[in-house]
Amino acid sequence: MPIKNIITCFFLILSLSGCSSLYDTFVYQIDVTQGNYIEEEKLNQVEMGMSQEQIIFILGSPMLIDQFNSSKWYYIRYIKPGGKEIQQQKVVFTFTNKILTNIDREGQIKENPLNTPKLKKAPNEAAESPNVERNPETDNAVTIEN
Repeated sequence: MPIKNIITCFFLILSLSGCSSLYDTFVYQIDVTQGNYIEEEKLNQVEMGMSQEQIIFILGSPMLIDQFNSSKWYYIRYIKPGGKEIQQQKVVFTFTNKILTNIDREGQIKENPLNTPKLKKAPNEAAESPNVERNPETDNAVTIEN
């Protein structure tokens, strides 16, 4: 009888270990963000015919410069919020004689899940309330006489 219970427990544990829903529920997963932060406003400032120095001034240094073809620059943004869908955006700039000739965009980060506003609760709401008297008197005020 005990061997039957041990085997049953073993198969139960083995079958539950493959459940990813349990992993997502009980295991904390950190937020991972890598690469260049690509803002649409800055990307819209980039125009054909700009020099490499102008691109660096607007967007910053590229994440990767192609080792075999230094005229291709990669700006990559990768976001993996803990337990949520991975988002990736890639922008490739191609230069000819250090002048921008082509822009390829792949993927789009819809909403940065890492910048969601968090509700801040005041640790002591009475301390931040404008209606609270700044010099309150207490009932247990004791005067010390010498």
